[in-house]
Amino acid sequence: MLPLLLGTAAFLAMMAGLFVPLEGWAPRERIEVEPRTVLLCVGLLFADVLLMDWAGGALLDGLHGLRWRPPAPTWMRVLGVLVLAELAGYWVHRAAHRLPILWRFHALHHRPKHLYWLEAWRQHPIDFVLHGIAVGVPGALLDASLADIGAVVLLRKTYTTFLHANLRWRLTGLGRWIATPSFHRVHHSHDPREYDRNFAGMFPLLDRIFGTYLAPHGGNGGRR
Repeated sequence: MLPLLLGTAAFLAMMAGLFVPLEGWAPRERIEVEPRTVLLCVGLLFADVLLMDWAGGALLDGLHGLRWRPPAPTWMRVLGVLVLAELAGYWVHRAAHRLPILWRFHALHHRPKHLYWLEAWRQHPIDFVLHGIAVGVPGALLDASLADIGAVVLLRKTYTTFLHANLRWRLTGLGRWIATPSFHRVHHSHDPREYDRNFAGMFPLLDRIFGTYLAPHGGNGGRR
């Protein structure tokens, strides 16, 4: 448990070292972060990681007999896990908005009116585990190693932090292919016309394919 806690603390410190200066240099809006918000998000992060470690181990053990090792090099299996995790994550995320029993947990993530990097970790433990399963199941089925699955999880979590960052970057041109903070702010919007849009974690193409894409705009966003 201690290595997991230390690793989580190191990851949190790394994200703070990256995004705190960036948000100070190019903020989308000026916001005041309350200490209790910081404590809540940090506390949830550690609780979620501990629960996912316990649930994830049981899940991988349960899927042991279903593993299939494709005749491909490691980098291709990792890429396959990333793509399948993105697809599974899209549908898990969409279900969390459409099914009342899941929205009860996911609503915690949509509570803040203003986004900044640490709000990426305002997740109910049940919600966190469900999204973790979206990575763990493809990884287990493709017989990826724990290190490979960990690399995919780290990449996705780093990108999640970026999506919630208080940055005014729009990344014009790239925004059609990769998710940006502006893209994700639409997802958190208070405007009823923008509810249940832009579910993708990394690739907006999924929203385009499944009819949930809405182009970013210059307005401010929150969520009900």
